[in-house]
Amino acid sequence: MRLSALPLVLFFATFVACAASTGDGDDADVSEDDLVATFDRRGSIDVKKTSRVILVGDSDELGELPLWAATTKARRYVQLYPNDQIVLFVTKDVRDSTVAKTGASVVHQDANLTLSDLSRLSSDKLVAALHRFERIASIDFFGHSSPFGALLEAGGDGRSLGPSASIGILKSNFARDTHPYVVFNGCNGGANVAPQLSKAWEVPVAGALTGTNFQALMSDGRWYYNDKGFYPEGLTPAKCRAGDCIRMKPQDSPYRGVWADTTTGFQYGLDYYKFFCDYADPDGTCAMGMATSLYAFPSTKNIDHASSDADVKDVLADFFCSGNADATWFDTCKTNLLAAAASHAPFSPMKSANDYSLECDFAKCEQKFRCKTDANGAPQYHSCVWVSATCAPNASNASCRPKNTVKQTTNNEIARYMEGHRALRGF
Repeated sequence: MRLSALPLVLFFATFVACAASTGDGDDADVSEDDLVATFDRRGSIDVKKTSRVILVGDSDELGELPLWAATTKARRYVQLYPNDQIVLFVTKDVRDSTVAKTGASVVHQDANLTLSDLSRLSSDKLVAALHRFERIASIDFFGHSSPFGALLEAGGDGRSLGPSASIGILKSNFARDTHPYVVFNGCNGGANVAPQLSKAWEVPVAGALTGTNFQALMSDGRWYYNDKGFYPEGLTPAKCRAGDCIRMKPQDSPYRGVWADTTTGFQYGLDYYKFFCDYADPDGTCAMGMATSLYAFPSTKNIDHASSDADVKDVLADFFCSGNADATWFDTCKTNLLAAAASHAPFSPMKSANDYSLECDFAKCEQKFRCKTDANGAPQYHSCVWVSATCAPNASNASCRPKNTVKQTTNNEIARYMEGHRALRGF
């Protein structure tokens, strides 16, 4: 990836945010830079208050981009929910001075949530810390992740947040009257983590089904992957303060990173964060949680529960379609996206390998995810792939890749977002 300049004399390298390795670490090197920050400038945390939790995990080789994506989302929350508490958990490689640039207040010690409880942010300690929050309205993760968990830090055991024996305890911490949800902004969080946590927590949980990358707001008012060649010539980054104009978004092609089979890649993918709601839902919590998450998506316009259907559809187009060097592509994608949503014609917004989009409902994907494993059953790098539902265990990956002619996942997703928005608007 190439370096691209952004305002405020900051230079960001845009990298795919996926897990590289999880080698052993030593808790003895815990840094005093482990911290929690809040956006209310009080520098304290009230665990009884309705809280929106943002986790900045492993940022190895990603620089400040996960932090900027997190603070862009945090500022959107401040606009939408001025009375809520926005809490930012940051790993040890993000320094106090960096957080200060975002306008956050640094918390080193708090009567309710102490620094020692968050050292190195191991998964067990993080779950225990989150369990203290009595009213969680949302959780957003930014950083490296894999099909099996979100990396809290690159080194050491127990640094991956995902399905575990203890994770279910957080089910009681979600504030159900706020239409809570969880989003994993990182590579392949939808493959296993999002469906399983949705079932455990009984809230909508979204994750990527391919690699993710960073996008910047550009001078034409649209968002693009911040690499030369991925936005039209002549555009420049929008003038923003640090942490205002960066977001994470899935790529518009199947994943070929560290977990993928070296010959075939993942074969199938989806180029947006897919929501899973694998639980009984007589009250429509899935749809309303999805719509609430969309209001906080940094986009071309700001929307909320009172917004018109037309404005919500504009943001949905930005959510599902990605601009690139071809200035006409986004508009074509938007037109076809909304037409397919109305007519139920087969459609996928992926630009690359469009006929190989995953077909998923709100519990699981139709295609099967499989990896080679070691003697202990652990999945191996460079061995994982999505294959067709009918693929035999001994069949080659390449022979298990029929085209997807159904392509209704995106249409169903849009319908659920609109259902939730209309319920929240009151009609």
